Amino acid sequence: MRKASIVYLIIMGVLLIGTVTMYMVFNHQASNAERTAMIAGGASTQNGKVALHHANNVANAANTLRMWLVIFMVATGSAGIFGVMEFLVLPLIGLSRMGALTRVTYYEGLLQPFTLIVFFLAIAAIVIATFIPFYTFGDDTKLYRDVALSFALMFVLVLMVFATGKVIDEEIENRTMLTLMSKPIARWQVILGKYLGVVCLIFVTMFVCILIGGGCAWLRYFSDQRISLDVADFSQRLLMYWHNDRAILAMIPAFVLQFMELCTLAAVSTAIATRFSLALNMTVIVLLYIVANLTRYVSLLHMGTPWQGLAEGVSYLLPYLSNFDLNSCLVYRNFSMPGHFVANEPTWGQIWSFVGLSCVYGLCYIGAALSLAVAMFRNRELT
Repeated sequence: MRKASIVYLIIMGVLLIGTVTMYMVFNHQASNAERTAMIAGGASTQNGKVALHHANNVANAANTLRMWLVIFMVATGSAGIFGVMEFLVLPLIGLSRMGALTRVTYYEGLLQPFTLIVFFLAIAAIVIATFIPFYTFGDDTKLYRDVALSFALMFVLVLMVFATGKVIDEEIENRTMLTLMSKPIARWQVILGKYLGVVCLIFVTMFVCILIGGGCAWLRYFSDQRISLDVADFSQRLLMYWHNDRAILAMIPAFVLQFMELCTLAAVSTAIATRFSLALNMTVIVLLYIVANLTRYVSLLHMGTPWQGLAEGVSYLLPYLSNFDLNSCLVYRNFSMPGHFVANEPTWGQIWSFVGLSCVYGLCYIGAALSLAVAMFRNRELT
């Protein structure tokens, strides 16, 4: 076993033990805080101030432990996803020639200085936004979740375009692609292998960003709603805790949709990278992202014949990115879950049905874009 693997396993072990220990200590301290608050509420006038001061100290200690618990959980999850990719996913797909190319592409994209800079900037932006007040009169936590999801999407989009151009266009320009094509591997395998490597990179970086954003959003709720939590009774407080947990669960389908959106754009970026430079690739993808998000309004233009039909025809060729944007429902609205019915709101099953249909649409568009990429690369001169 490599030294790096041993070090990783030691770190994961420490993080897992720390997370379990912190969880047990926090549960004990939270229960202690509840009991202390009840005792302080029933204390006599003479001992009221002393009991209240002690209850506040216990509650502050519980809040500190809650913060450290989330930090350990996020660190464990972030380290874990890299381990899953390194020790499970990549070894399995690396058994074939195309899978080996996927593995190399993943490492090439991940270890680029630009990738690491953008990745850490995304994390910094998500964490710093946690401490920014939005002055929305009670909806700060909702707006923060939307901001965190947007940061994850924007930063990983830049990272994706750079990685795609780096592993395809730059290899063609530097003629290292000639060395690769001298191996017993077909051109379509090259395209698919490099695309899957970029997809693995997108998944890992976005997973970490969303995980950090979810942890920060969960903690921020206790700060934004601290007055409501203080005046609520036990049953009301449990209901508020459930609302916070449900809001974090809503980030899971949001993550899946944004991941599919980036995979769709990555397929288009792969096709562009087979013929054009990184600068043009970046420009086209940014413009495509903007225009494709505006296609939902084409039917409202009323430009008359034949321009209206032409605009609608062009919109059908572009990826309908609105299918991957469900934040207005997942972030700003309630939804029903088993045991927690909310009238006139979508259910958890309906949300995942929409996510499934959107993923099917995304896979179809990805297949079309990659077919175009293979056709463009098949006749590309590499000398």
